[in-house]
Amino acid sequence: MHFAKPSCLLGALLGLFVAFAAPATPAAAQSQDSVRTLASGGLTREYILHLPKNAPPGPRPLVIAVHGALQPAGMMQRYLDLDAVADREGFVVAYPKGLNLLWNDGRSSIAGFIPLLQKRDDGKFMVDLLDALAAEGIADPARAYLMGFSNGGFLTAFVACRYADRFQAYAAMMMTVPVGYSESCRPSKPVPILLMNGTYDPIVPMFGRPTPGARLMSADATAALFARLDGCSAPEQTTAPHARITRWNNCAPGGAVAYYEIAGGHQPPSQSTDAVDALASVLLGPRRSGLDAPEEIWSFFTRFGGTAPAPAVEIAGRTQVPFPTPATPASPAPASPAPASTALSLAPTPPAPSSPNARPILSQPTSLADAWQGIVPATAEAGGAGTPAPAAASSLNRPLAPGAPMPLHAGFVPAGTGQAAAATRLAQIPAALPVEVPLPPPSPLRGRAASVQ
Repeated sequence: MHFAKPSCLLGALLGLFVAFAAPATPAAAQSQDSVRTLASGGLTREYILHLPKNAPPGPRPLVIAVHGALQPAGMMQRYLDLDAVADREGFVVAYPKGLNLLWNDGRSSIAGFIPLLQKRDDGKFMVDLLDALAAEGIADPARAYLMGFSNGGFLTAFVACRYADRFQAYAAMMMTVPVGYSESCRPSKPVPILLMNGTYDPIVPMFGRPTPGARLMSADATAALFARLDGCSAPEQTTAPHARITRWNNCAPGGAVAYYEIAGGHQPPSQSTDAVDALASVLLGPRRSGLDAPEEIWSFFTRFGGTAPAPAVEIAGRTQVPFPTPATPASPAPASPAPASTALSLAPTPPAPSSPNARPILSQPTSLADAWQGIVPATAEAGGAGTPAPAAASSLNRPLAPGAPMPLHAGFVPAGTGQAAAATRLAQIPAALPVEVPLPPPSPLRGRAASVQ
């Protein structure tokens, strides 16, 4: 398990770099900020709330921004510079604080390198935070979004799999999902998600790697996984400064995937960089300029939620056309249910938690040994070498294969399919039929991982 040490060391150094390198925020910019508490899961949790300046009273769009490992929420706030976008666009930002600056992010460990000894549901904390702000009339639950960086990005993907219906869109920076998600990620609806990875990231490499708690997919396999979950067809590709962008636009209604491949390190791109960013790049890899992560993420978020589609937005020298928004019916649908033979469903209902077939995103550890799930070989158990492991444990860590069948495919209908044709298609598709979704083309910046060739 020697490979876990760099993750821990670099994670700590990342926190120190961000803590000391982030520029101080002027007092005027902090006038709308407050530190608040919230009860979640029997624990008192904290978060920073930023209200947009000169915003009228009433519920506003909400972005919850989740910090990385060992990175204070206040430093994440200054490092990311999301507040400037919030003040201009009029949305609320909440910066939750992880216990000991770490998140339980779905890898059967804390932040991917500390065995999970204290049970806590940080995914539920994100939902409780949304509910609390909505109850106060601060946030509009129909325009709520979740984004995260590094450890916070892993938590964002976890929430997207488990609580897909609570947020309108997601964005995860510098993370790749565990291979177990190829089977256990079962969102209740299509998930609009933006993914951003650095080609020279030393902490979360694009080609995937083992971590305590789970073996990670490559970045392009992660994007392809969400494209399959969203029932998407072939992607489109554009470029931006220091980046290649792959977009899956033609997906099941409400779904979309945007994959940003940044020629940089374990740092979100910024509109401009300085000497401090150059110093941090010694350990974290370069921070690229010319493309601003908060601007790109907010532009993606505005395409989902609310009732009207957002106009095209000019970002980083290129025009972005919004994804199509499903039309809202002028009158309520009839109360009588449709016949079973013609009823359309985006996805089958996930099994109830009490069902014997229900499984969490990753199996819960019962000891220090199996807290390092994904690292211990499938044949290793406490009983001795060579003893077969339980089938469920090995299946959770089976690598993703291109075109593998996903649990929701039988219920998805490609965008643009008429209702009658869709009903016919659903009646003809076997439940276990594999669905092929093309991977993005090979990167000119870095070769594709061998696991997804």
